[in-house]
Amino acid sequence: MQAVAIAMEQVDKLYGGAAEVGALRDVNLAIPVGEFVAILGPSGSGKSTLLNLIAGIDAPTAGRVIVHGRDLAFLRDDARSDLRLREIGFVFQSFNLFPTFTAEENVAWPLEFLGVRWREARRRAGEALADVGLPAGVARRCPAQLSGGEQQRVAIARALVTEPRLVLADEPTGNLDSQTGQTILDLLRRLNATRHLTVVLVTHSPIAASHAQRTIELRDGRVVREERGTVTIMFSDIVGFTAMMERHGEARVQEMLRAHCAIVREEVAAHGGFEVKAQGDGFMLGFRSVRPALGCAVAIQRAMAAYGDNAEASPRLRIGLHTGEATKESDDFFGRSVIVAARIAATARAGEILVSSVVRELAACTEGFVFDDGREVALKGLNGIRRVYGVDWAAGMAGHGTPRPRTTASPLRVA
Repeated sequence: MQAVAIAMEQVDKLYGGAAEVGALRDVNLAIPVGEFVAILGPSGSGKSTLLNLIAGIDAPTAGRVIVHGRDLAFLRDDARSDLRLREIGFVFQSFNLFPTFTAEENVAWPLEFLGVRWREARRRAGEALADVGLPAGVARRCPAQLSGGEQQRVAIARALVTEPRLVLADEPTGNLDSQTGQTILDLLRRLNATRHLTVVLVTHSPIAASHAQRTIELRDGRVVREERGTVTIMFSDIVGFTAMMERHGEARVQEMLRAHCAIVREEVAAHGGFEVKAQGDGFMLGFRSVRPALGCAVAIQRAMAAYGDNAEASPRLRIGLHTGEATKESDDFFGRSVIVAARIAATARAGEILVSSVVRELAACTEGFVFDDGREVALKGLNGIRRVYGVDWAAGMAGHGTPRPRTTASPLRVA
């Protein structure tokens, strides 16, 4: 059996006196050694409280918190401090670097508490900075002379310099732009793989959480969902955009684009997805599981088919879906998964939803989706022949279940 790094058993955490507020309620959690776990939830869901309990900074009102086989309730304050110093590395959203220290000094200072001599501490700090991809010249600079991404790398090096077995990262990309944040998440993932570190990432971002091997979602202090680190990617775009421009004129096409964007964003929000990026008439969307992704794709096609007064003049979409591991390859955030989804979307015909065999298999145990017998296709840039399946999204369009037509006279809630 795999060793457990962190276990929480029926943990409650209450704050306040007579009017107690439950920050955590009946939380049961087991994180194996070497796993990368994301704790996902909105502000106030209990994420930071959970992290503080794991670190022994706070104590539960009820239940047990066990870290590397030790029940924290039976450790004295100095023993918990020693545990944090020797076995836990912390990475914070605000970096928490000493402004008057150089990068090297910021990384080296925890070693002082372990009795490491300064020369040896500097050497180990230099190695830690190199491990996170910072050049030697950065070591002599103070935080104000560093970019946000560089400061966060210094913070990660500081967390690693004591050679901990566990890293707790509290919103480590919250103060970074998306590209730099992605680089930091990739770094944490690499360190998890190469050092067999246990990583617990607290975040409100589904995109950040998708880097983890497992996502645990908190709502109102309770664990409401646990999922493995795969993501369903959906590509959607309008077919024949250039021809539409020639046929209807720029003003009418821009009106259609606004309606299209509003419909897509409304349905993505309704189905619990997240927008990765939008460009022109196309969207790249992510979902934590297959069913909401398929439900969203069907809803978008139905809404677009019902849009406007003349169905023949309405924009027609092609949609492609694929599910895979949430990994990054080259400059592509979701790597191979997003490439396959994009190629499937490019193969789809106007008004069609095409899915990979993986999506169809995962959806086989759910009700409400009808697939055709499939067809063999060659996906551009990918080896081999793949079988893809069409989704019958038009079923139920007539009569009961017909979506309400949307016109440009209605509020479109364009972002």
